[in-house]
Amino acid sequence: MSVEVSLNTPLADALSNVVQPKLTEIGWNTGGLDDSALGEYIILMLVNGKSQEQIAAELSNDLLSLGPDDTGAIDFARWLFEQVHLLNAQINSGSASQTQATPQRQATPSYPNGEQQQYGEDKQLGISGTPDADMTEAMDEVQDGTIPTGPKSMRTNSRTGNRRLMGQISKAMDRSGDAVLHRVRPQQGTERINMHNRLPPKGPRNEQSRNQRGPSNIRVTGVANGGMPNGGVATPLMNASPQQQMALFAMLEEQARMMSQIFSPQQQSFMPGMPQPAINPNFRPGAQAQSQQPDRSLFERVERRPQRQNDSFNRRQQYNNPGSQSRTDHSTGPTPENMQDAVNGDLTSSMEVESSQKSQSETPSNTICKYNLKCTKKDCPFAHQSPAAPPGTTLDLSSDCTFGARCQNRKEGCKFKHVTITCRFNPCLNAACPYKHAEGQKKAKFGDNVWKADGDQGKEHVSERKFVDDNTTEELVGIIVRTPHTLWQTSRIVWSDQSASSLRRSLTTNSAKYQANPPISNVAVLGGGITGLASAHYLAEQLPHAQITLYEGSSRLGGWLQSNEIDVGNGKVVLEQGPRTLRPSKPNGWVTLDLIRDLRLEDQVLMTSKDSVAARNRFIYYPDHLVRLPGPGASLLNTIYTMFSEPLFTGLTWACMTEFTKPARAKSPRHHSDDESIGSFFSRRLNPDIADNIMSAGIHGIYAGDIYHLSVRSIFPWFWYAEEAMGSVTEAVVRKWNMRWAQDAALDAQWAKAPPVSQTMEAIRSSSVYTFKRGISQLADQLVAKLRERPNIKLRTNTVVHGIQLEQKDDSQYMQLSTQSYHDPPSLSKEEPFDHVISTISGRTLSTIVRPRFSLSVLSHTPSVTVMVVNLYFPNPSVLPARGFGYLLPRSLPFEQNPEHALGVVFDSDATIGQDEIPGTKVTVMLGGHWWDGWEAYPDEEQGARMAVAILQRHLGVATEPYAVRVGLRKDCIPQYTVGHHSRMAQANEALKKFNGRLRVAGSSYSGVGLNDCVRSARDVVMGLVQGSNDRTGLEFFDEGNLPITSQKKRA
Repeated sequence: MSVEVSLNTPLADALSNVVQPKLTEIGWNTGGLDDSALGEYIILMLVNGKSQEQIAAELSNDLLSLGPDDTGAIDFARWLFEQVHLLNAQINSGSASQTQATPQRQATPSYPNGEQQQYGEDKQLGISGTPDADMTEAMDEVQDGTIPTGPKSMRTNSRTGNRRLMGQISKAMDRSGDAVLHRVRPQQGTERINMHNRLPPKGPRNEQSRNQRGPSNIRVTGVANGGMPNGGVATPLMNASPQQQMALFAMLEEQARMMSQIFSPQQQSFMPGMPQPAINPNFRPGAQAQSQQPDRSLFERVERRPQRQNDSFNRRQQYNNPGSQSRTDHSTGPTPENMQDAVNGDLTSSMEVESSQKSQSETPSNTICKYNLKCTKKDCPFAHQSPAAPPGTTLDLSSDCTFGARCQNRKEGCKFKHVTITCRFNPCLNAACPYKHAEGQKKAKFGDNVWKADGDQGKEHVSERKFVDDNTTEELVGIIVRTPHTLWQTSRIVWSDQSASSLRRSLTTNSAKYQANPPISNVAVLGGGITGLASAHYLAEQLPHAQITLYEGSSRLGGWLQSNEIDVGNGKVVLEQGPRTLRPSKPNGWVTLDLIRDLRLEDQVLMTSKDSVAARNRFIYYPDHLVRLPGPGASLLNTIYTMFSEPLFTGLTWACMTEFTKPARAKSPRHHSDDESIGSFFSRRLNPDIADNIMSAGIHGIYAGDIYHLSVRSIFPWFWYAEEAMGSVTEAVVRKWNMRWAQDAALDAQWAKAPPVSQTMEAIRSSSVYTFKRGISQLADQLVAKLRERPNIKLRTNTVVHGIQLEQKDDSQYMQLSTQSYHDPPSLSKEEPFDHVISTISGRTLSTIVRPRFSLSVLSHTPSVTVMVVNLYFPNPSVLPARGFGYLLPRSLPFEQNPEHALGVVFDSDATIGQDEIPGTKVTVMLGGHWWDGWEAYPDEEQGARMAVAILQRHLGVATEPYAVRVGLRKDCIPQYTVGHHSRMAQANEALKKFNGRLRVAGSSYSGVGLNDCVRSARDVVMGLVQGSNDRTGLEFFDEGNLPITSQKKRA
């Protein structure tokens, strides 16, 4: 049967008395001014008829914001409804128990002569003599008819008890050490309500001026509100019989009489200097009870006074101001005069810090600016310290400095306030005007107060003298570079007038180019692959206040990173449809490791050590069997035998020995030729068989492309520049010739100064390859999760961008995007403005949507290839005849050995160990690539699975049918850096500069197709944007002036 609770009923009052101590017990009260607000709200919920589950839900979610695992609200709601039924039963059955009258005893204490019973047993009352503040025993005895005779320590004439009680009262009322505006409430670490409330105290606690409900002096009685000083719960007064109530009142009156006797002049004789404590005037004979402040409802106390907009000076810190009245007295505590006021019943004494007296109105003129000397507001109305005075100087806010901006009091520090408001009079004729003046505005006694060289004598100052003759040829000192391969040298150059003028114009243009750009408020990122996600991450780190919007045309984020976890009966295995491992090589690999550390994914990394079977065994299938490549773990004799016995390496030894005798390529007038294909370069420097057998197989595994179309300068820059610098690749190897780009050297310098990394990160750096426990796409998933947590990031999937254009508005420029969501009708296209745009989509796609048309047509010359990825799982762990990373297929392989146009096979079970729940064999077959160039249709999934099974059966003799197969077609997934790619990117860089830094590019279409390359390009493009360089496009490294830094071993 449910119990109905109504306001202003004995049941509601009884619940209020038990709820408040319970809230304090479980730590939901803060000790602030509105601790009773939560209790009243809980009573209102009961009055409104809310159920136990509804109250628990509202406390847990809306009021306390408890966690999902916190059951405190549920336990409290259950206790609350138990108290409702318990108190209702007590109140309804109380009339029967009240019919038994309890004999009333005399309230006057009596002690045996000369007996001092400080810590003994009171034989009359049966109360332990141990001094404490718990009144529960006394209340039990009142109900039993036994009337206590006062505090236990006062039951004898013991002076020790008097001194102890006086010491406790004096200590409790001492406020001399408190700074009122900075007093910290005792915190228990479990508070949840109003933790932000830090209002200054309004006098002693539990006084009438602090809006207490119920009688005053709760610290003394401990039972007036039904709560105990130590958090216990007493029997509510309303449940007591009339005889018990009279007995309680008699006890309180006796306590008041005893307190009056203690602090009488006669008792003060043995306590010299003891100030008169504040005693509730209701306990003094003849005292007039002071009217209490009317109680306010919950909604009145919750309601906030409306604040004026920009009225922030009310919250500024007050400095000491001897000339004005302070809100609080920080230096004095309770004085005898204040005590006497309280004893006489004056509750509006000086102990009422804020209730009884109102401070003067706070205005900017008597308030110190919180920024003080660091204030940059031109017309700040608040007071400031003199710029000449030492920081922290105490100011007199009642007076302005008469010298104003001319104040030069540095030695002692000006103690008067200064303002930064500009004087409204021009010219100003007030010699003592304290306001700020512009140059020439003040026309009083001190003139303009502008320093002049040698006063007003008109002498030429040293800074105005000329040290050169304008009629002679101007001579400047510059810095030149002799050759790209020599050290930097300085040289003295004599410039003509025309050259000097050109230099000035160039310097002026460059300085204007690097002026402070307006703040970046919103940036768009095109593409939701790994490059786009990394770009958004770096933008959020570097520009936390900018709005960042990422557009992705599909419904999935992550691009080509796709790891599938499939159930194979007894467990799950991870199958990769894109990249599967990462190399921790420097520098791009370390950039990815820094990103992994930022995302806190170190504990999810699975490493493959350099001495593992996958690192030691890498194969090329030629012509009809697997050939192990020389590498770590192979003996010298086996390596020599393989080099001379395998057809794969025919002619390699002789080609390396005679390479230095072959002429270097002819140099163009610009000191280098444009480009050359990989096949042509290695055929010319070594022999065609090496290019067709070895180099083509390696390119199949990375680019899936044709070596006679791909650029050696873009893919193998070391070989390209080594021949240019040394004339021979072999000589460059012998001389230990090395090259690196300036941006890589800058990264190395940063890492050299960085603190040491963790042991886990150091182990990853020293591994052969690594991946993640849930697949390589776990990196993209973690990026997406982190981006969704940021309020300034918007991830808009299923939204395609079909137009990009630079727009002009007044004196500013912006990029306008035309977007179309798949969820909207085709006619609904949005035009959205952005400060900057970072494109991570393919270059060919970008060239079709940018406006004006053909402005980036050079990017359309970067083709891509399509690859089919087939994953196969076998329950048998030993189905493969060899173990290792896998094998690649060269372009020279006979057609009958590769009619399916396969590129290579990866042994995933050895390459990525630790991902699967059950043992077995995982294999990935890659088909297509440049072999499928020009195809209008591709094999379907069933055909792809059959071709993969046929390849394994022909090459490895695997006749077992796979348990699970997954086929994925990746259209245009790998861009091809064909011959001339470097020059085309240099042209694209110049074309992108016309967008004035508003449009930048990054991704696999430009400077690397690997995952590490994409993360590095995302970092570089964001760093260029943050640094404010308008000539940074993401392709600035292709500029003809960006030459590598080289080094070599000197000849003996």
